[in-house]
Amino acid sequence: MTRRRALGCVLAVVVVAAAPATAQARPSGGPQWIIEGPGNQNALASIQQLDPDLAAAFFDNDGTTVLAGDARPSEPPRKEVPPGWSAIAAQHYTSFGPCPTNADGVPQRACASLSADIGALVASGVPTAMFDDENWDRTPDGEKADVCTAMQHFTDLAHANGIETIMAPDQNLASPGVITSYQGGESENWQTYLRLGLARCAAATGTEHYHIMSQPFETPWCGGQGSACEGNEAEFADFVTQAGLQARAVDPDAALTAGLSTNPRYNVTPQAMYQDTVNARRLVPGMWLNVAGNPTDPATAVQYLELLSGLVPLYVGGADLSPQFPTGSQPGTASLATTGSDLTFVSGANIPGGAVIPPGDYKFEPWTGGGTGSATVSVEVGYCTPPACTDRTPIIGPGAWTADLAADDPGMVSTHRTTVPTALPDGPHRLYLVVHVVAGAPCDLQYGTASKSTNLALPRPSSQPPARVDSPVVFAGRGGRLSPDIPAGAGPAELSLARAGNAATFVSTPSLRAGTVVPAGAWEFQYWTRASGKVADPSPATVDLEVGYCGGACRDRTPIIGAAAGWRSTPAAGAQGAADPGGAFTTVTPTQLPSSGGPFRMYWTVKVVSPGDVDLLYDSARTATNVATPLPMPASH
Repeated sequence: MTRRRALGCVLAVVVVAAAPATAQARPSGGPQWIIEGPGNQNALASIQQLDPDLAAAFFDNDGTTVLAGDARPSEPPRKEVPPGWSAIAAQHYTSFGPCPTNADGVPQRACASLSADIGALVASGVPTAMFDDENWDRTPDGEKADVCTAMQHFTDLAHANGIETIMAPDQNLASPGVITSYQGGESENWQTYLRLGLARCAAATGTEHYHIMSQPFETPWCGGQGSACEGNEAEFADFVTQAGLQARAVDPDAALTAGLSTNPRYNVTPQAMYQDTVNARRLVPGMWLNVAGNPTDPATAVQYLELLSGLVPLYVGGADLSPQFPTGSQPGTASLATTGSDLTFVSGANIPGGAVIPPGDYKFEPWTGGGTGSATVSVEVGYCTPPACTDRTPIIGPGAWTADLAADDPGMVSTHRTTVPTALPDGPHRLYLVVHVVAGAPCDLQYGTASKSTNLALPRPSSQPPARVDSPVVFAGRGGRLSPDIPAGAGPAELSLARAGNAATFVSTPSLRAGTVVPAGAWEFQYWTRASGKVADPSPATVDLEVGYCGGACRDRTPIIGAAAGWRSTPAAGAQGAADPGGAFTTVTPTQLPSSGGPFRMYWTVKVVSPGDVDLLYDSARTATNVATPLPMPASH
């Protein structure tokens, strides 16, 4: 196996006396996935159960890593790639060295150690090892406290034995008291994670793949202190973007993925997961789709994949079809007992005339409960004229699409494919779904809750735009420009921090509407620097940061975080995507822009308080100095 760089040796590496595994080539582009394999009865198996065609379409490729999760010390490494698939197998490890032991000296049951397992791993032919270093009892305390060294040891040992690696240090390593405590304006684990440079040192190990642990695993993390939550779009995008930039500065060739979890404790929706993915993919092209906590109910993951494939789920609710993911606490029911009966559902929103529904897959995802047996239904889909919707024009007519709905159906998908587009005539129109009961059975169709979300997914109509591409991260650029677009330049611009009072202001395009509310939350200054070259031992600089909004030519500025608010950072020379010290600031009250006037601009000012022999670098893909905000800024394209 050809390594991309010489490996640093920070310990005496043991090479086992066995033929090294042959690593499979990574794809040169396109999305990448991590998913736990069928042997765990987890994500892949549960998605395959509901929609095997969708699972294969996304995961049967060499951009997918199928992970054998939570290996036990007594179990050998195993490949969990489905037979005939071209995905890459990986083994999950929680420790480099010996596993922690309990009071009786017995290793922790869920711990897996690479150093203890390396011979078996090579013999198994599994080509990839993931290091999931977290603040839990599966990882030794020393490897939590010195995670960068542990990751280097792990990568060196794996590489010396022909094994590729995935580094996945968790956010909870940045919990107060594990490595350090919150400093400056930090209020979340992800801010401390960035300040500690865990993304940077993960990439610096020489790993082939760095995974950003952006999904929550513990209830207090979501909506409280401790971590970014994928339900919080701004913080998810902040963390993923800045961690990805930090890793890219060290190794532009490493694969990058971020984490999403469908765990129902977090009340996450397929739509939120889809939006998070769209926002992240401008830098991070792949995801670990984790169905932790409830692998027997993977419907949220299926609907998320449907959205990614260009479908739009419409959820049954009473007599309605709605694009909103259901939030009810008790499911609604409709009887499937009477042969010849019809269940009719009509969308509430109009579709304009002239809209085109492309050809492709229509997917009906039902939940049933109560009784026994199996009802046979015919699924009819079409459009009609509001408000009565009695003049129905079918797209998929009665009898063309049938499905068997067994009692206690957990959302298994039935698919019908159209081959020609549907152009709607002069409108407006609404969509309808009719479930004709061809052969009844004593069971009910269930809908209206997150776990019983009967829906129809159809190709996205031309009148409905895809998800916006937003980013709360804005980048400094030449000419005092502040933009949500990652800079594409090869050579950086520079701002000297060598003179007190030296300042630069960067201003966005007019993109903030009157009355916009800038929410309270986390702000983050991420910077790249180099020595000015004037002295042998460059001293750091101290800068004050101010951010706010303005109108017109931005002469009259209203601060959100003023110069006296205390957002102060100390950039040292040689920083590569640092956010330390003082890179974070947390506001506690929202700011509402004036209700008249506008559109407004956002501005950001850097002012030197104490000079240092340092140049701040920006406007380059490798030196993308930026500020992350709680406010998504519209993309310029």
